[in-house]
Amino acid sequence: MKSLKELSLRIKNIKSVQKITKIMQMVSAAKLLQSQKKLSNSKLHISKLHSIISSLALSADQELLARILNINNEDSFLVFIIASDRGLCGSFNSSVVKFSQEHINKLIANDKKVDIVFFGKKAFETGKNRFNSKNILKVENSKGITLKRVEALVSDIDLSKYNKVKVFYSKFYNTFMQKPILETIKPWSKDSLLIDNSVVSPLTDYSYEYEPQNIEFILKSLTQDYVTASLYSALLESAASENSARMVAMESANRNTKEMLNKLALLYNRSRQAAITTDLIEVIGGAESL
Repeated sequence: MKSLKELSLRIKNIKSVQKITKIMQMVSAAKLLQSQKKLSNSKLHISKLHSIISSLALSADQELLARILNINNEDSFLVFIIASDRGLCGSFNSSVVKFSQEHINKLIANDKKVDIVFFGKKAFETGKNRFNSKNILKVENSKGITLKRVEALVSDIDLSKYNKVKVFYSKFYNTFMQKPILETIKPWSKDSLLIDNSVVSPLTDYSYEYEPQNIEFILKSLTQDYVTASLYSALLESAASENSARMVAMESANRNTKEMLNKLALLYNRSRQAAITTDLIEVIGGAESL
């Protein structure tokens, strides 16, 4: 049995850990609310962008559109893997990398050119041994993501080199559910923008006109804008998932520390009672010997 001093020290240490996990839980909850608000605004932005692209896509020559978007070519891929710079969020980081590994390795096995951009140091640390280093294009911090920073990153990358741009991230469904998903952001997702009159969302209140000679320039610019907006939205989704996962992990840690403190308090009281009983027996025994 451990001594009272050892038990007292362990109780003190666990109480210190409990204070930290409580603070981290509260901070994660506050950050989650901020992420959800930003995410809502981002989705509205993408929705408006879809409306503009839909209008132009319907008016544009389909052969020109296919050429600009490289719809019929799948030789080169740009892949973004989004996770976190920090841990203490359960399996959040490893699940995204593990999910992406199977898809990316299939592309590489089929002799496709794949360039990978990691968002998050933990994502890179987890994934660097799973992918060939020659496929890793960049490693970016996931902290302090802004639309300007994403715009600068996308501008630095020559999107025309890639037939497809994909992003792996953890989609936020609710506080207790986040799931790794794959989203294709170039060419435009057929789920949201099928080049078909019956599927494209109708425009309301606004109509868009363009000069026919500028259609190619406009579509190329919108492709870059769409990739930027979609990547930024994915980063916000990932941030919401990360904060939610960390909040739940810290809540679980708080429960565990409470259970440990209860067990240690019981053990401490038993040990203290046993020590007092031993002292009394010794005192009584000494008195009787006199």
